[in-house]
Amino acid sequence: MLDEMRRRWSVIPTWIKVVPVAGLLVGLGLANWWLLPLRPDLAAFVQRLFFLPLFMASLLFGLKGGLICAALIGLNYLDFFHDPANGRAATYLMALELSLYFFTGALTGFLVDRERREAKRLKEAENLALLGQAAGAVAHELKTPLIAIGGFAQRIQRDLPPDHPYRHQLKILVDQVSHMEALLRQMLDYTRPLELRPVPVDPAELVQEVFLLTEAMAKKRAVRLAHELGGKELTVPADRIRLKQVLINLVQNAVQASPRGGVVVVRALEDKEHLTLEIMDQGPGIAPEEQKNIFLPFFTTKKGGTGLGLAITRKNVLAHHGELVLQSAPGKGSTFRVVLPRAGEGAAAATP
Repeated sequence: MLDEMRRRWSVIPTWIKVVPVAGLLVGLGLANWWLLPLRPDLAAFVQRLFFLPLFMASLLFGLKGGLICAALIGLNYLDFFHDPANGRAATYLMALELSLYFFTGALTGFLVDRERREAKRLKEAENLALLGQAAGAVAHELKTPLIAIGGFAQRIQRDLPPDHPYRHQLKILVDQVSHMEALLRQMLDYTRPLELRPVPVDPAELVQEVFLLTEAMAKKRAVRLAHELGGKELTVPADRIRLKQVLINLVQNAVQASPRGGVVVVRALEDKEHLTLEIMDQGPGIAPEEQKNIFLPFFTTKKGGTGLGLAITRKNVLAHHGELVLQSAPGKGSTFRVVLPRAGEGAAAATP
């Protein structure tokens, strides 16, 4: 019921929400201005009613709305502060009351914004869980017939003579079936629960292995691989296979995004609690409107991409109680940061 009320309220135009708040502010402001010289006691009562539009603005528009409303309420107190007849004690009390408006609006707006973010996060998590279940069921049902189709197509391709007119079309069929099989494997990987086996891992050694595996792709695209991990004794508790999968995917994405002659750099930053691995490319960058969706399943900006690579990568990082962060700007390349907890009670016992 609460979600339905939120949904209906969200479609109401903003100006309709502003009207009652603005009306109360104007009405109370005029009443305060008219009563102040005639009935100061009633004017003081009207001033307390300013909390009503303040709460309304905070609940409707969050932190920004609460602060703006508090500032508009403060306009009604300007004459008081400019009146030399008011003593220091009265001025101090009035300033304290005005500060209370700002504090109330800020606190209420902050709590409302936080509740909205949490509700949005839970809704997205619920949608992703349902999407994962549906994707897993579809992948499981399609896997067996697709393997049969691919096997028969490959057998026919082997039996056809090299100059057969349908050999090229059959090769396209085999390649597309292989692409679909890879997509199904990624879908199943994304939906399966992770089992981590954390051991002390040397990131420098792991990066060297990743570079060996991606070196052929980098040479083909004329991209140089470099790292800034030499001479550092770095260890982090992690599942070696999963962390290797994370680095391979990020390095491959960086190579694909980089121009010919570009450089992909991997470096490490450390403090007492975290180890951060940065994978930097010199590509075109990622537009701001795409960055918020970059980790969502099936969202991709690459031609022929599945949209599951970064989703699986983020899932592996989160399973390590870590964080995957993107920093990018159009024309300035992209940097993916893998933040992992260092050796400690929580990190050493990393579990799904």
